[in-house]
Parts: sequence; structure tokens; C-alpha cells
Amino acid sequence: MNTAALDKFIKEKFNKSGSLVAARLQTALALLERLRELPNLQLAQHLSEAGQSLISHETYGDNAHKRLSLEKINKNHGRRSSSIRDWGQGLLDLLKEEQFERLNDKRRASLLDCAQERMAEHLRGILNLEPLTVRVKGRSAEAVIAEALAQAESKGRMAMVAQYLVGAKLQLRFPSKLDLIKVLPANKGDRKSRSDEQQRRGDFDLGEYVIEVTVAPPDAKHMDQVATILEDADAEVWLLVRGDRLQFWKAEIEGAELDQRRVVVASIELFVGQNVTELGDLSAKGKAEQLDKLFRIYNEVWVAKLGSPGIRIVIK
Repeated sequence: MNTAALDKFIKEKFNKSGSLVAARLQTALALLERLRELPNLQLAQHLSEAGQSLISHETYGDNAHKRLSLEKINKNHGRRSSSIRDWGQGLLDLLKEEQFERLNDKRRASLLDCAQERMAEHLRGILNLEPLTVRVKGRSAEAVIAEALAQAESKGRMAMVAQYLVGAKLQLRFPSKLDLIKVLPANKGDRKSRSDEQQRRGDFDLGEYVIEVTVAPPDAKHMDQVATILEDADAEVWLLVRGDRLQFWKAEIEGAELDQRRVVVASIELFVGQNVTELGDLSAKGKAEQLDKLFRIYNEVWVAKLGSPGIRIVIK
């Protein structure tokens, strides 16, 4: 595939006001997907009667996204907003220049794979810039946090978002302890030895309380870490895990030779959400105000310093 020609085409035809249009990229993926079944390079053969979308537009779009393990930005793949008549034939003409119609099935598939992956690269770039968006009205604070984590997981950023949300919640709840709540990246190592004063015993080392955040299944690393923290007689450990793994972690901790009286295992969603609700005086209005404050701290303190635009959280 002449990728230079394809990139030039994408830049010229899929650009609006200086930004690539996701609906056009997604529709292009769907059109290329349809060519796998109907290798015809006349656009009219692929359009619905109304002429504004592809025949089985969303089905082909879903198939392409599934193959590429790509999250959907536009849920209907730009079926109503792609302006396919303006650029669709041009894309097919690029394939014609590659002798698409004369190739055997295997080489056609390879050509389509290459073109679709190029489109997908641009879509992934857009996804990385798109913030996480959550709905607050009519939902518990715990559900709002769960929604943010689920969206972060689709971007491969769940661990980062979870830790930064916990950090933001601690700063919201304990403004007098900001010096202890270190704004450090999620991959920053914990303390390896007692003599290493620059490292922490957990993600948040607050002296008598050590908080560790993990979205992973139970593992030896965290079990050993909990045991090491408990060697300090005055320390209490709070192990915060994703809600759907809470029972697995509780069972793991309960089965270990640890001082159970000094270990709390709780879900990230509840740990963050419950405090937000309480700070809001158990009212819907207060909860919404506190969530807004939480996300402002998260965005302005944590993401601004450590993250990327794609993990910002905005309220719909």
C-alpha cells in the first residue's frame, strides 16, 4: 500500500478545522471492511438508497473495530455524519491504483489490512486525546467512579486513573495533609528497603496508614508488600482494589498469615465515592458539587502534572 498517498488523502479529506474527523475515519474503516465481501471499486455499489451511508454501515464498522481491538468513538460509525459522497470514491480510487481488482484474495486482504490499520492509528490518536466523560445525575458517586474506571480500562489506563483518583480524594478529604500526599506517577516504585527514604511503603504513605491501589488480580508482589508494611507495629494497611475483584482479594488476604486486624480491603469505587457523598452532606446537589471538586483536583493536580489529556475526566 502506498502509505504516503493514503496519509495525504486522510490529511486532505478527513480534516475539518485542523482536526481529523473521527466519523470519516470510522466510515472509511467500514467501507474497507465491506470490500472484503464485495471487492467493487464503485462507491455507488456500496451506498444505501438514501446515499448518505453504507449498506449495513454499522455492521461493517463493528466488524472492523473488533478486528482491530479498537474502541468506538462514534457509536454508529459516522453513519449520519461522514460526508462519504465527498471522499468515498477517492479512497476507492487509491485502491484502484494499487491494482486491487486484479489481486488474488490473499493480497487484497493484505492491502485492506494495511489501509485499515492506518485509519486505526489515527483513531487511536483521537482516542488518546478524548477525555473520560461521566454522567452524575441519577447515579451514585460509586457508580460515577466505576464508569470513569471502565472508560480508563478501554484505554489501557485503569491503574493510572485509579491511583490518581484516590490521590485526589485524599487531597479533597484531608487538605491539612497535602505534604504527605505525594503527587507521583503510578509506576513510581515503592520503598525497597528501610534505608531508602526516597521511596514509599505504598502508593500513599501517610505514616501510620499506608494505602496501596491495585486493579490487578491477587498477586505475590502485593501480598509481600502488605506483609512488609505490617512489620511496622503501628502501621495499618488499606488495600484498594477494583470492585469486581474485591472478593478475590479479601479471600487472599484472609488466607494469608497476616495480622488481619490491621488490614482493610475495600473497592476503589466505594473508597472514593463514599467520602464524596458524605462531604456532600448526603444530598444529590452536594454530591454533584463534591464530584466536581474531586475531578478538578484530579485534572489540575494529577493529570496536569503526570498524565495525558486522554485521562482527564469531565462531567457530561
